[in-house]
Amino acid sequence: MLIFFLLALIALLFVLAPALRLRPASEQESSAQLAAAESRSWYEQRLQELGEQELDAAQKTEIAEELAAVLLAEYPQTSPESLDAPVSPASEETAGALRRPANVLLIGGVLLVLTAVTVYAQLGSFGASKIQGAQVVLALSPEQDAAELQRWQAVLGEWLGDTPQDAQSWYLLGHAHLKLGEFAQAEKAFAEAHQFARTDVSVKFYWLQARYLNSQGLLDTRSRQLADEILAADPNSPQVLEMLAVAAISEGDAAAAVTLLNRTLNTEQRPERVRTTVDAIAALRSAATAQAGQVGVRVQVQATAEAEYDPMASVFVLARPVGGGMPFAVVRRPAWLLPFEVTLDDLVSMSAERPLSQAQVFEVLVRLSSSGVARGAEGDWQWLSSPLELADAEAAQLRLQARIAPPK
Repeated sequence: MLIFFLLALIALLFVLAPALRLRPASEQESSAQLAAAESRSWYEQRLQELGEQELDAAQKTEIAEELAAVLLAEYPQTSPESLDAPVSPASEETAGALRRPANVLLIGGVLLVLTAVTVYAQLGSFGASKIQGAQVVLALSPEQDAAELQRWQAVLGEWLGDTPQDAQSWYLLGHAHLKLGEFAQAEKAFAEAHQFARTDVSVKFYWLQARYLNSQGLLDTRSRQLADEILAADPNSPQVLEMLAVAAISEGDAAAAVTLLNRTLNTEQRPERVRTTVDAIAALRSAATAQAGQVGVRVQVQATAEAEYDPMASVFVLARPVGGGMPFAVVRRPAWLLPFEVTLDDLVSMSAERPLSQAQVFEVLVRLSSSGVARGAEGDWQWLSSPLELADAEAAQLRLQARIAPPK
């Protein structure tokens, strides 16, 4: 704010500078003209007194010439012809007239500053400097910086009392509450931020997180709506998928939990998280199969021992139409997890409209992709099954042994 006023004053000085430079000369000129006018008045008064004296014409003429000589000697800029000209009343207003441009500039400059202040008050905020640097809240640690987080809570709360439409400040206040374990307050702050930033996925995510923690893992209708909005923008958001999977487990919906946890492995790279998720999927599958009578293909995947592969590569196991096409079902695992077993069934279908259980004939392709992309590339290791059919046997489980090898 101080910088703003300094800039306004500098702008005012630039406006008034020409007037300040011209004003001394104008004042000198005005003073000279006033002095000349006074001298002429004195000269005319002397002439009038001379006319009243009893002197002959020659003496009066001689005295008048001496008075004129004295006047011209003191004010050389006065011409002899001007002594005969009548004194104009406007000469007394000359100095004021010369100062009028400077006055106009001064008034204009003041109005300019007032206009700038008014515009700033409408578009900006005089108290914005109080929350400058508030973004540090995102980097503060609740264990080491609790006092600083509480200070920013007070500052942001006071600011939002006067500026409740500031979405970013609500967002930062929500983070401060969230880090300090104040989940109810965090939920309210993120809800306020969402009113002014309805399309911001980050606001949606942290509002969902605050609601999830405040309800101790329960997802109500509004929370599920937020989750759907986030997944529409980021289909593989692991945190949201995990929240939905935990909620499904708590509701006894093992099939939905398997589907959601499989999707988290599309992006999860942390070894401990991957192993925990894979173990959870295996435990849930037995319950899911019993619930829905799932029929699928169990594929044991391993790599040949003759060649080395990149452990950070991705292994895709997919069921697709014979000869290629849009897969019916896909599973992705990191290569460092080899050997492993996966199950292809409706729980990992690419689309609910094309479940694997409705495919009459299909084939299984296993590909090791160094690029991490499902689409095949030169140099990918792969294994391809013969055409398969899901028999009408309700409890049948096809088993395949897939050994991937480098291209020959």
